[in-house]
Order: sequence, then C-alpha cells, then structure tokens
Amino acid sequence: MQVLEKIQLTDAQIEVLEAGKSVSVPASWEEFEEFLAETNYRVEYGNGQIVIMGLAKLIHELLVIRLGYLLTGYYLGKPFYVAGSNAVIRKDDQKGHYNGDVLVIKGKPVFQDKSQSIIANPYLIVEVLSEATFTYDLGAKRRKYEQMSSVQEIVFIDPVDKEVIVCRRTEQANVWTETAYTQPEQLVNIDGFQIQLSEIFDNLPEA
Repeated sequence: MQVLEKIQLTDAQIEVLEAGKSVSVPASWEEFEEFLAETNYRVEYGNGQIVIMGLAKLIHELLVIRLGYLLTGYYLGKPFYVAGSNAVIRKDDQKGHYNGDVLVIKGKPVFQDKSQSIIANPYLIVEVLSEATFTYDLGAKRRKYEQMSSVQEIVFIDPVDKEVIVCRRTEQANVWTETAYTQPEQLVNIDGFQIQLSEIFDNLPEA
C-alpha cells in the first residue's frame, strides 16, 4: 500500500495566501482529499493541481451576495435553488472539485454519495473574478464547467473593468455563445433575468 506524503505549505506560500492571492500545488486526487480534510483554506482541484485560495477582497464578497440576492428573487416560486460557495461542485469523471461563487440548481439537487453539500448537477454558475484567480477561472475552470452536461450558463463578473461575461450552452454539441457586457446602460441577460450593468456595480467600493 502506497503511503501518501502529506502536503505542507511553505512559509512563502502562506504569505502569498495571506496577501489574498492563490497558490497551486501539484497533487494526486488522493493527496488532495487528504489535504482537503485537514485544511482551513478554501481549495479546489483540477488538472492534477490543488488550487488554494487566499482571503477574498470585500468587493468580491459584496458582489457574491448581490448576485445571490438578485438570482434568488428571480427564481422565487420556480423549481430552482440558489446556493453560495460552500456548495461544492464535484466532477467525478475528471476528478474535479470546485467552488462556484453562486450556484443555481434546477430541480432536485443531485448529491454525490451521502453528501448533502457536494453537488453533481449545477445548472448555472457565477464566478466573481479576482486578480488571484482571473486566468484560472476564465481558463481551465471554465472548460471543466463546460464539460458538465447539466451546466447551461456560466457568468463571470469582473469588478475591476466592471464587465459581465455570460457564456451560454447552445443546442449544438460543445458550442457555447459568449456575450460580454461592458457598457453601463446595457441590459445583462442571465437565464432570462435582465438587469442593467450599472446596477450590478452600483454603490460598491473600488476593486
């Protein structure tokens, strides 16, 4: 039986996390599961890497709450659930483990095994971008979301450029549309819910 080597963060890596940035560590799925069980950090796993998140900025958390509130109101009375980032998205076939900032589930939640928090059927995912995770969220993480058959829309919120990108699955296999909303007066369309771009970023501190 192979003995796993415990992953230990260096002092330099801890400093990076305390500065609000992220750290990536190569690891097997088994090493990730062991690290996940013992760490207090928010972590994800994909492409053979543990991605460890530092503390989020205030504007990030304000936008997460705002989008969660808006979508909860939109889906009220409909067969949808809106959850926060503690609801984990698990991709079994690719051994992926992700935390969307806002997660929408259509119909009955499908949990992995006996878990009540690991979701296998996300419908819509919102990611609020940050300096630490910008490239990762728009790159590898987005591709993994697109591979999940239940996911119909992925929404990226950029607090720096005050931009919203909505990626929507089409009826054609593996083809997605991407709409970038950059003008304050534009109406952002998220699964039929429409809101002016300026309202999403109104009354927020500078990123």
